[in-house]
Amino acid sequence: MRVALSDSELILLWQNGENYAFEQLYKRYAICLLATAMSKTEHRELSEEIVQETFMMLFSRKKTANHILNLPAFLHTAVKHKIIDHYRRQKLLKKYEEHSFHVFTETDNSTLQAIEYRDLEQQLAFQVEKLPLRCKSVFVLSRNQHLSNKEIAAHLDISENTVEQHMRKALRILRNYFFSHKKGLIVFCLFVVNLF
Repeated sequence: MRVALSDSELILLWQNGENYAFEQLYKRYAICLLATAMSKTEHRELSEEIVQETFMMLFSRKKTANHILNLPAFLHTAVKHKIIDHYRRQKLLKKYEEHSFHVFTETDNSTLQAIEYRDLEQQLAFQVEKLPLRCKSVFVLSRNQHLSNKEIAAHLDISENTVEQHMRKALRILRNYFFSHKKGLIVFCLFVVNLF
């Protein structure tokens, strides 16, 4: 009977070019980490993203991974920190949404602001056109026609859960684009977050 290799042995093999060793570490801990994330977020897709990001972080530390004394503790701590970071971002986004709503409901008809607003609208429209077809359909029906998830599901002949998945995917793609261009908070507050 073959004895299972320890974490330290697998890490050394991985560092020596044996990529299957990293896959073994992933298989050993991914399900447990997913369960931990799910218990805190109650959201499978988000939890899967957090677990993937955790292993990507470990992968980026390949050269120093042999210095990790307790891999399970290291991975679980990383997952918990990523969950905390997620909720911090959500809280910050909500804060800016509320602030922007207050600012933009005040009377201010400056030409510059109107131009910036239209520019952001155009950028959003352009990025929406680049979404996968089904994600785009769900997003447009929700944002432009103000349909509920139930109405969208009936219109597209898909389940409400599928509608939610497509909407989350669309929002994630748009968020990643606009945050990478340092306009994420503005765009999300004006156009995206207020969908809900």
